Amino acid sequence: MTEEIRLTGAQETLLGTLYAKGLDAARSDPVLGDTTATDVMDRVRYDFRRLKMSSGDRMSVVLRAKHLDDWVRGYLAAHPDATVLHLGCGLDGRAFRLALPAGVRWFDVDQPDVAELRQRLYPSPDGYELIGSSVTDTGWLERVPADRTTLVVAEGLTMYLQPSDVLNLLRRIVDRFPGGEMMFDAVLPWTVRAAKYSGFLRATGASFGWGIADPHDLERQVPGLRLVVEQSLLELPEVERMPARDRLTARIMTTTPLLSNALRLLRYEY
Repeated sequence: MTEEIRLTGAQETLLGTLYAKGLDAARSDPVLGDTTATDVMDRVRYDFRRLKMSSGDRMSVVLRAKHLDDWVRGYLAAHPDATVLHLGCGLDGRAFRLALPAGVRWFDVDQPDVAELRQRLYPSPDGYELIGSSVTDTGWLERVPADRTTLVVAEGLTMYLQPSDVLNLLRRIVDRFPGGEMMFDAVLPWTVRAAKYSGFLRATGASFGWGIADPHDLERQVPGLRLVVEQSLLELPEVERMPARDRLTARIMTTTPLLSNALRLLRYEY
């Protein structure tokens, strides 16, 4: 039985990340190898071609997910009883494609209609909970016990939020939990302005709202945050495993000052 998809705007972009991961998994030598993505694609009724994702768009999704997976694995190896908050989870299967320590408590959070769709596509094992709420309506945080180190992961989320919502969300997390880390991707401010020219965003009707030039700015805006790593996706070794067209795109971007740091992941302690 297939599920018909009726999502628009920022919510519809989650289908782009699913599509990019599914195409990667179908390769003979995948970078991410997320077979949960191909399984879900087979179970939904949607014309993924309408998303008009460029080769560069798909490359950034796969590299971003792979490196976030590596960071999450490392954190949970050191904190096997942590709580994980996966914000704006969409249809991502991170909670199921990673081999989680038995003591991990995992919360996926997304809009109610996305959460309802996820419930029909994914299992709900012990230690896992799905919360249907906008991440910016921070009352949902009260449903998460504040008794453990807490890892916050957001993939393809922050750029779709407004600046005040980003800061309020991060401040509430820092105030509520005893400590941990945050890992997310963030665009540059010029990207917010230029996003209207993206074929992918035009196809979905989504728009960008927040970008950050100096990641240390968040240390000043959200007391308690400390930047640990700023990682350019274009400098990851996995770039060399991407298709030839994507490798060429990456090389061009790394030699262009305006683009060289446009795709990056940020990692903070709090």
